[in-house]
Amino acid sequence: MNEIDRFFIRQRENWTNLRRLGVRYVFCIERYCKETDPRCFIGELSNARIVGDTLFAQCERCKRKTNAPKDGKSIEQEWKKLRKDGVRNSRCYCGEDNPFTFERDHIAGQKSSDEVIGVCINCHLKRTSRQQTEYPPDNLDPKSPIVVMRNKVRGKIEHNELDNDDLRNLEEFLNNLAAKEHNATRK
Repeated sequence: MNEIDRFFIRQRENWTNLRRLGVRYVFCIERYCKETDPRCFIGELSNARIVGDTLFAQCERCKRKTNAPKDGKSIEQEWKKLRKDGVRNSRCYCGEDNPFTFERDHIAGQKSSDEVIGVCINCHLKRTSRQQTEYPPDNLDPKSPIVVMRNKVRGKIEHNELDNDDLRNLEEFLNNLAAKEHNATRK
């Protein structure tokens, strides 16, 4: 499967999820969250509101942050639990660093490897959706060294793509900031 096919599969999946919600657009209602991917709006949507063809709701990451304890002891205990489960990073690709939003993501898939990385629930939902839509199920032995290596390569590619998406957003933000600074110095 080439990149163009993957792109269109992702787009079709997004549109399917949007139609499932009965809307064309979704936005997280939390002030500093900019989540718009429909895959991140699952579960309880009773506090959501629809205005025209747009759904305004709390994404899964923000739900977890809202309900998470804020005291230092609880946060430290959650980090210890994640470390015990094999998570070594303390920040997701999207920049999230709240341990209560983190989940263990098996880089090569649960059946092939125990190697994990910590990602926030939203990034995990996006990655899992991609795995389910882009890679057809096969009857190969998941413990076969070749299949494990193939799955690791797939996982690394997907994690790099998640990282690159965030870098694109950062690059766009810095570009806009530089333009504002440039315009301010010219006045």
